[in-house]
Amino acid sequence: MAGEKILVVEDSPEFLRILAEDVLPLHGYEVLTAASGEQGVSKLCLENPDILLLDLQLPDMSGLQIVKAVQEERGNVPIILMTAYGSESLAVEAFRLGVKDYIIKPFTPAQVVDAIERALGETRLRRENEQLTILSAVGTSVVSLMDLEELLSCIVEAGVYVTKAEEGFLLLVDPETNDLYLRAGRNLGEAEAQGFRVKVEDSLAGQVVQTGKPVRHGGKGTGRDFKVKTGYFVKSLLHVPLQLRGEVIGVLSVDNQVSDQEFSGDDEHALSALADYAAISIENATLYDELRKNMGHLKRSQEELIESSKLASVGTLAAGVAHEFNNLLAAILGHAQMGLMSDDLDEIKEALGVVVHSVDRAKRISSNLLAFARREEPTMELADVTEAVESPLRLMEMDLERVNIKLARKFSAVPPIICDTGQVSQVCLNLLTNARDAMFPGGGTLTVEIKQDQEEVVIAFCDTGSGVPDHIMDRLFEPFVTTKGPLGGGPLAGTGLGLPVSYGIVKNHGGTIEVQTEAGKGSTFTVRLPIKGVDTVQSRADVS
Repeated sequence: MAGEKILVVEDSPEFLRILAEDVLPLHGYEVLTAASGEQGVSKLCLENPDILLLDLQLPDMSGLQIVKAVQEERGNVPIILMTAYGSESLAVEAFRLGVKDYIIKPFTPAQVVDAIERALGETRLRRENEQLTILSAVGTSVVSLMDLEELLSCIVEAGVYVTKAEEGFLLLVDPETNDLYLRAGRNLGEAEAQGFRVKVEDSLAGQVVQTGKPVRHGGKGTGRDFKVKTGYFVKSLLHVPLQLRGEVIGVLSVDNQVSDQEFSGDDEHALSALADYAAISIENATLYDELRKNMGHLKRSQEELIESSKLASVGTLAAGVAHEFNNLLAAILGHAQMGLMSDDLDEIKEALGVVVHSVDRAKRISSNLLAFARREEPTMELADVTEAVESPLRLMEMDLERVNIKLARKFSAVPPIICDTGQVSQVCLNLLTNARDAMFPGGGTLTVEIKQDQEEVVIAFCDTGSGVPDHIMDRLFEPFVTTKGPLGGGPLAGTGLGLPVSYGIVKNHGGTIEVQTEAGKGSTFTVRLPIKGVDTVQSRADVS
């Protein structure tokens, strides 16, 4: 990995020419030169080289004096001493001051290059670790944050930092005008940021969109400025594409307006990795926004349907719907993380494909729920649960007698509980209707029991009907699962919504609903409601 900037401080013009023109450039290094110690210290401060190749004996000051000056000005730059006078004591003193290596003249080109590579190894490793740390932090942000503005600003800031650029910005393609417009920026002046738009057909950034390849321009020796947009020129720049499923959706850029420092291949690699994060961020944030909207629709639907005469409540479908959405969210998060950890573009595309598929599935679920209507908030208050059960029993009693079903009440004294009596009555009505339909047309006995079991009130509905078939037991509380046709006669008969509705209401009360069944002998549905205060019940309902 060459491309680093080397400052050679040497008073021999011939030796300086050999190093600066014949040896070091052949290995890809950028070379700066100084013929005196004072000039070397000055260039060190102005040019910020990656390594210092220093003659031990100079006309104005010794190499060790320069080493001490360098340590004061910039202590982290690696130093290699060159001398024709080998001295162990001098070498020991040099290493004590932080010199990385020590070579004796005359030396071969291979020897000096080897010494430079050894000295730069630690610097390169530190830089790579720093870049990996930054990329890891950005990757974590992509997974954990869903605020697109914050994410993109973070990515641009990281791009400026890892490339040591003066400015950075992120442009996205406007699908309507095919222009590139500013989406996030770092260190841009107000004049540059104002109305930042460039044509795809007539700009270097647009060239990246059209070709899908990075563009790197400028630096020392070019002798010209490069136009970013009208009235905005820079000394050097680096553009990399933002690609999403094979399509370039934008450009991530860094530039230098004052310095003519050229961007390296390492800079391009790091910025390209950040551009991949930016593309994933945009996709994740878009998908998250869609999912958030769908969840918002679902929540509104839950609130609106809690008292619906036909479907009772979307909230009562929470078991099935929440399970489904949890699976989808797990798939989205898992494949987003897989994409972040992969360097393979095909694997990233495949992971994003699963994410898109999962969100589409979530949209279909919420769309089915948006058709339901009517908004009415539940009323949670201290109430007599026996009366909430007795109310639908009185409504159903004549109907049960008509189809030869004997009703048996086994009511024990129970304390009042915090509940919405209308919703509890709705649960009882649904379970009574199911019990009646299970015993139709032969008739039978329906036993309704109310009792207290420790900190719960228990309401049990025991019928002598046909029982629940084995093949639907595991899906009994899922919406639209039913064995009944329209003959049942109840308001929810044949829709497959009675049990999900009941399950949702009971769950929102902090309770449970269970079933025991035996084919040909009947079923018992048991509702358990907690004897709790208002705050406890409501907090549990909110969580569910």
